[in-house]
Amino acid sequence: MPSLSDRQHDSFDDDAKMACPQDNLRALRHAAYLLWEDGERTRLRCDWCELMGETGLLTLDLLEREGVLAPGGFVGIDLDSARIDGFRQRRPDLKWLAGNLYECLHAPEMLNVGVLNLDEYGEVGNPDALVDFQLIQSLVQAGLQRFGEFALFWNQDLDAVVRHGRDRGSSLRRHADMVSKSLTACLPRREFTSEVLLPAGSEEQINSGFIGILGAFEIYRGSTRGHRMAQLRVILR
Repeated sequence: MPSLSDRQHDSFDDDAKMACPQDNLRALRHAAYLLWEDGERTRLRCDWCELMGETGLLTLDLLEREGVLAPGGFVGIDLDSARIDGFRQRRPDLKWLAGNLYECLHAPEMLNVGVLNLDEYGEVGNPDALVDFQLIQSLVQAGLQRFGEFALFWNQDLDAVVRHGRDRGSSLRRHADMVSKSLTACLPRREFTSEVLLPAGSEEQINSGFIGILGAFEIYRGSTRGHRMAQLRVILR
């Protein structure tokens, strides 16, 4: 397996990458209860927030084919204001925000968000991610108060950590530690440990080239050239 990611050339042409939106929706139907209008889990009663990038429209297309969105229940965010203007012209019935997610957290368009899909291609275990986790706490807490649940999907680059001489397994453990510490602050009556997200001993499997499910993480190849991604799926309540 190649050591490094090559996102510039083929980060979006892998079947597993394309399957992520379907797997996110499947996890939401399986594990979430309060985010749905009824027990059949056919339509959400909250908004789905997506970082658009190159693949956000694939998620929107899937959600609309499945008929799960509440009326106007999609929030698309992108740094590219021209791209957002194009989305807004095509779909004025949905919510669109141009800018950094963390600058948009208190925008009125975010008030009804109960699902956040962060597909940002950052590296797992990056110390800067702790700031990101702390910033989204307010959004998670608001969703928990409004709906009683919040769904967080977070896609991060696993193999790229070797660029900085870091170990893949320990980096993913560090990532799980940061997530658990940040989310525990949103769940004061529940202990949310790192091992809940990533089972003890997973580091060795990660370093041996593991592909598959480990706790709350799905490890998959994010490109045909072989780098792996770590997709976190968590339903909080």
